[in-house]
Amino acid sequence: MAEQSLETREYKSGEIIFSQGDTGDDAFIVESGQIEIARGNGNAELVIATIDEGGMFGEMALMDDSPRMATARAMRKTKCIVIPKRAFSKLMQGAHPVLRVVLNTMMQRVRGKASKTVGTTLG
Repeated sequence: MAEQSLETREYKSGEIIFSQGDTGDDAFIVESGQIEIARGNGNAELVIATIDEGGMFGEMALMDDSPRMATARAMRKTKCIVIPKRAFSKLMQGAHPVLRVVLNTMMQRVRGKASKTVGTTLG
């Protein structure tokens, strides 16, 4: 991935990076700060993950072109490296086919588990 294809964005505490149901255009790596990942059912919201420095989020929507499964929100002032969809796609195209299958399988399991957890918890 060419360094020039990446940018850095800063977010204020409480700022939403993307919302559940949005189209996925970018993946993110937390350079500093913290991100909360929350999924809702229209009436309530459940925090399903917290992403700390060095963690990645937003990649699943780029892998399968599905809408964002959750909302990502900065928990405090946060700086992220942004990986555009085209750069992410190039990386995935260059990956070994077995690795792509493993990643897709894991992603489907995470999506399923998140849906089940939210459904059970929020009703």
